[in-house]
This record gives sequence, structure tokens and C-alpha cells, in this order.
Amino acid sequence: MASEKLFSEFPPVSTEEWTKLIQKDLKGADFEKKLVWETQEGFKIQPFYRKENLKGKEWLLSNLPGKFPYLRSTRKLTNDWSIRQDIDATDIKTAKELAVEAISNGVSALGLVLADVGSGRKGIQIKNEKDLAFLLEDLPLSEITLHFVAEEKSPELYSWLPKNKTLVGGLGYDPYRILARQGHSGGHGPETLKPILTELAGKWKNFRALTIHSSTFRDSGSTIVQELAYTLALGSEYLYRLGELGVSPELVNSQTIFQFTIGPDYFLEIAKFRAARTLWAEIFSSYSSDKGEASLPFIEAETARYNYGIYDLHNNILRGTTEAISAAIGGAEIINVLPFDHLLQPADSFSLRIARNVQLLLKHESYLDKVADPSSGSYYIETITDQIIEQAWKLFTEVEKDGGFLECLKSGKIQSSILESRKKKEENYSTRKEIFLGTNQYPNSKDKIQNKDLNKNIRSSAISSSPNELKVTALPEFFAGDAIEEIRMKTESYEAKNKTSVKVLLLPLGDLKMKKARAIFSLNFLGCAGFQVVDPGSYETSDEAIANIQKENPQMIVFCSSDEEVASYVKDILPKLKSKPVVYVAGYPKEILSELESAGVNGFLHVRSNLLETLSDLQKRMGIQ
Repeated sequence: MASEKLFSEFPPVSTEEWTKLIQKDLKGADFEKKLVWETQEGFKIQPFYRKENLKGKEWLLSNLPGKFPYLRSTRKLTNDWSIRQDIDATDIKTAKELAVEAISNGVSALGLVLADVGSGRKGIQIKNEKDLAFLLEDLPLSEITLHFVAEEKSPELYSWLPKNKTLVGGLGYDPYRILARQGHSGGHGPETLKPILTELAGKWKNFRALTIHSSTFRDSGSTIVQELAYTLALGSEYLYRLGELGVSPELVNSQTIFQFTIGPDYFLEIAKFRAARTLWAEIFSSYSSDKGEASLPFIEAETARYNYGIYDLHNNILRGTTEAISAAIGGAEIINVLPFDHLLQPADSFSLRIARNVQLLLKHESYLDKVADPSSGSYYIETITDQIIEQAWKLFTEVEKDGGFLECLKSGKIQSSILESRKKKEENYSTRKEIFLGTNQYPNSKDKIQNKDLNKNIRSSAISSSPNELKVTALPEFFAGDAIEEIRMKTESYEAKNKTSVKVLLLPLGDLKMKKARAIFSLNFLGCAGFQVVDPGSYETSDEAIANIQKENPQMIVFCSSDEEVASYVKDILPKLKSKPVVYVAGYPKEILSELESAGVNGFLHVRSNLLETLSDLQKRMGIQ
């Protein structure tokens, strides 16, 4: 009753009233253009949501945790998850030490990355059963779950597993991932998976043979909807193909881990995990009538490799943290935060410590493990969950109509769809419509890559061909910062080879406000290429600028002035220069472009400049590439 009196003081406000107030604050600006965000998947995100947005979708709120179709969670009371860490040190002894250290400091799921496989990491040199036995010796296998990243070596690794011990965890085998990444199956398929899966189900029912990796698609450039639809279509393909080989859907599901990549779209990622459980329940129900424990999807989450950068590495800690929060709130059973420097080198004690501490903080200080589905009831998250379900289901059914996952992979439909999304992402990063902090925006100019032998560039040798194997167009890896990082590394290589710096001198002249703004913009823009950008602060006269040009002897100069003043400075300074640097103007004064170009200006830096194309062109002009 007290609460009713309290709320009687606040009369309800309609959506129309809220919208009118917002439009008033916008002062005539377009509501849709200013406040409505359209995702790459094509659905629109509103600036606010209300209860009426869930009209006709009340089931999103009424579904209880632990109840079919598991929208809210597969667990009824808590949201606890296992903290996983992958060990990829090349030396077995070092790998063992790091594993012991991780377990003693809060890790409950241990991943072991093997060398010479298609993981994109250097990995542990495990050559035989003896090496594996040494690595596992003294590890408390009864207290942790054990996982492997062995890719095409998974069947061989399986033969090395200690038969006298009970294992819990996962082998990580995904034959169709090998096909998609390598371009040919190399003898891997449901036929090689079946004996492992059935034997494990009888021997170690909690050690799962099959891991379906969404990173196959997401780390190749897919959208969230594509990632979800194709991953679930792959799961359906395994149910069908293994069913043809006589394996029940219940057994397949009990032996399956869905490992989803966590990207940077915080709220959409939360919704994705909720949508994944709901959609898998729907898919599984077409193979089995069991809506109990046998239908539960087991979901693991791993931070996105594509969303890590090799420069200004501590940004990766922030990326991994927000991604881990999305997975925790979304209800993943296992979460793996990749070390912040894993694209550079195998993880050491420090980077592993930072990565696991992210999750320890989420548990022991944020208490995200205490409440099942903490996002439930958020009109925003419930709405985008429903939208992702709708979009992913539509794409999934299209795949099924075209013959299923394998047929769409063989025809190239999946690859072409992901390639289209990848090109859009590359364009967005190149034009800075999407910001990749430290790479295409606000770079740390002092940061240099000392060792060019990067984990990021690891490519395993191609797997051997086999008779009558499947062949498809391979899905290559995608990294958000790839193109700009390549530009920057070329600058560093040029500087090392020529024992000199690529120097750019800014010329801030004239109007104080404009010269400061354009100097800051140019400093940030050109720093993305690794150039040494010298900002003198301000020049009062052309003579001061000329004197400093002669002193610094830069390969490039940038005029930072107002549109009204820049032409006079260009005409005053350029004829008096003895050297011939590349000349750019910050801004885009349309009315005098040809005049400036005739005076010796080579180009312009402005907000619509394509970062990648401009920096690449500048490197060519300066002889770097």
C-alpha cells in the first residue's frame, strides 16, 4: 500500500510525451538521424524502450531460469561460471608451471593449446603421449575442467589422453571448422568424430568431444546475426549427419559445447547469448521431444581475437573486460578472457594474471555470479533479444532451405555472405565510422613492435589431403586493426632500415581556435601510420614556420589554419622552401581547392578522409612502400 501511495505522486508519462520532450531538446534536428542507431544486421536501436515495446512478447518475461526454452538461463538459482585460461607457451615445462599457477589462483577450466595447428597461436610442443602425460602430471584434474585447442590434431590427441584418469571438459574437436578454415577436410568429418564421441559418452560423459566454434565465422568478419545463425546451423548439421550414422540427438547434444565469440557490441552480445539458448531449444526440439536436461545447450564464451590490437595493448584489457561482462550477464557456463598481448606472443605469467583477474573481479566484487539472468526485465535487452532471435532464425531457415550448413558452405553462400560483412567492417574501420582505439583513433605514437614474429601471423602448415575429401572456399581470419597496423609496421620497418624517423611537421598558423583544432586532428590522424608528428604549438608568422621547417627537415608538412587564411600562408611559405616535403592542408576548403593544388598542395586531411587510403598514399609519396 505504501508503494502505491508513493507512485501516485508520479503520474504516468506516455511515450508520445517523452518523444515530444526529446524532439524539443533536439531543437529541430531529425530524431531518426540523431538518436536511432541501425546495426550492421539491419535492425534499429531506439534511444529508449518502454513496456509497450514488449506487447505480444510477454513470454520473454514469463520464462523462468532453467526452464525450456532457456531464454533466461540453463540454471535456476545462480549465474556462476567457470573461469577458463588457455596456456600456449611453446616450452612444455613453462606451460606446466603456468598451468599450475593459474589453477592455484582461481582458474577452474584449463585450456591447452597445441603447437602446429590452425589456432593462430604458437602453442605447446606436444609430440606424443609421453609429452602429454608430463604436462598433465600433478595437475588437479579432479578439481578443474580440462579443454584442448588441437584443431586437426584432435583425433591424435584423443589417443594420447590418460585412460586411467577421469576427465571433465572438452576435446575441442570441430571437423567442419577445419573444413571451413583450411578449405578442404583432410579426412575430418562426422565419420572421424563419431567413434570419439560415442566412446567418450560411455567412458567420460562429462568430457565432451565436439566443440562448435562460432569464431569460425565471427573472426572472419561476420555480423552477430550471421555468427549465431551459422553456428546453430552447424550444430543442426552435426545432429543430422551423426544421426545418419546412428547417434541419437540426445547423445550428440550431451557431447557438444557451443563456444561463442564475444564481440564489442556490449548489449547485443548479452542478447546474443540469450537468443542462442532459445534458438537451440527450438532446433533441438525438431530432432528430439526431450525438453529436459538432454536439450540443454552448454555454452562457453571467448573474447574476440578480431577485436584485439597489437598497438597500445592495454586497450585490450578494457575490451576483454566489457566482453567478459556481456558473457557473464548473458549466462555463459565457461568464460575465457584472452590475454591482452596474445596476438603478439604466448601468454606469460603477468598477462595470464591480468586476464583471470578480470573474471575474479566480476565474481567477487561485482557479484555477477549471484543472480540468474540479471538482465531480465530490461525492455531494451528483451527487445533486442527478440530482434536477434527473429533475424537469426530467418537466416537459419534460409540455410536449411538451401540444403543445410554443409551445402551452403560447399556452394560458397556462407563465405560470400560473410565476405560482404567483412568488407563493410573494413570500410568502417578505414573511414573511422567504427573506432578501434589505439589503432585508427588516438594512437600511442611511442609504442613500437620490437619483435615482428607475431602470434597474430601464425599460419599452420596446410593439412594433408585425403582421397575424396570435401573442398570449399576457405574462410580467412579477420582482425579489426589489420590494415592500419600493417601501415604502421611498414613505417617502423622503413625507419629501422634507413635509421631515420618519418617526420611530419604541423604548421599551426592564424586563428587560434582553428589552428589548435586542426593540429590536434592532424596529430591523431597521421599518428595512426606511426609517423613522428611534431606539433610546435603555434607560429605567429610565416617566417617562424619557415625557420622551423629548415630546422626539422620533415618529409611532410601540414598547414593547420582556417579556410579563410590558409591560401595566403601556403603562397607565402612554399616558394621560400629549399627542401620539397609532401604538403597537406588540414581541412577541405572547397572554394579554393584548385588554387591550393596549383600552389603546391598535395592533399587534404579532413573528417571525411579515408584513413587507410590516405595513409597508404602518403607512404608511397614518401617512398615507404
